[in-house]
Amino acid sequence: MRKEQLYIGNNLKLLVMILTICLLILVYTILGKDIQPLLERLKNVDWKGYCDKAWTGIKAYAKKGGRIMCEPLLKLWFVLDDPRTTTWEKAMIYAAIIYTVSPMSIIPAYLYRFLGILDEGAAIFYVINKVRNKMTPAIETKVQYVLDEWFGPEYTVSDAKS
Repeated sequence: MRKEQLYIGNNLKLLVMILTICLLILVYTILGKDIQPLLERLKNVDWKGYCDKAWTGIKAYAKKGGRIMCEPLLKLWFVLDDPRTTTWEKAMIYAAIIYTVSPMSIIPAYLYRFLGILDEGAAIFYVINKVRNKMTPAIETKVQYVLDEWFGPEYTVSDAKS
């Protein structure tokens, strides 16, 4: 096995481990279980690299989900990238974003149509409610800027009258 294959393999294992821990933290938080041992495993994680991976997933998801579906993900992404966000909050945000943009799902959308998007929506809105106090006006502005860049400006009825 070549060195670069070993490096990619180890990187992938680390990514899977961190994602698994983040998903467990999200589930344990919802269930009211102790998450401290899991948080200890994440205290030295370089979240910047994981933010970039989440960004790639959000951009790909934007093509399928559209403006309305992307807005909450972008809000979470900007909170994830904020240095004031705690490890617990970052773990929950990362898990919710990756769960939403990944093809895995508890309730598959291709089988159950509307019900298939409920689990992703529930995860996103649960986490949004947990980190709502971190969503500053500056983050809202960044989100609208990105949405306008990706989808064009959003018009309202009052804009149409002018």
